[in-house]
Amino acid sequence: MKSNRLTRALFVIAFLVVIFNTVFAVTESLFPKMSDLPEGKLLKSYTSPGKSSRVDFYIVDNNLGTAIRGERVIGDEYINIFWQTGIDNVAVQWVDEYGIMVNKIPISIRTDKYDSRRGTSIFSDGVLAENINTQND
Repeated sequence: MKSNRLTRALFVIAFLVVIFNTVFAVTESLFPKMSDLPEGKLLKSYTSPGKSSRVDFYIVDNNLGTAIRGERVIGDEYINIFWQTGIDNVAVQWVDEYGIMVNKIPISIRTDKYDSRRGTSIFSDGVLAENINTQND
């Protein structure tokens, strides 16, 4: 009787482990992290108007094609904020000290991230296209 309970308990634990691993694998493949992007080669750097921050853009070539990765640099903090696949160049305009327009996509470098793999961008700071200065960097 004890061996039956032990066998059932082990079966339930093994089943839960398989379910957990499957859910984790599916989640990781459907929702990749921006921090796991490949490094690439430096393409261009853009310093903010007040020189308090910088955004570096890298071109990434891999088996799937080319992509552009944007990395925000404020002090010693480096955070990926931009990923766009299928392109090999970047056009950037600064809106203000923390707002940029990258390939016609408005981004607040403090709060927003754009990831073309998800097909959406998240604009939490409200940088609007009509606020864009027409001057180029």
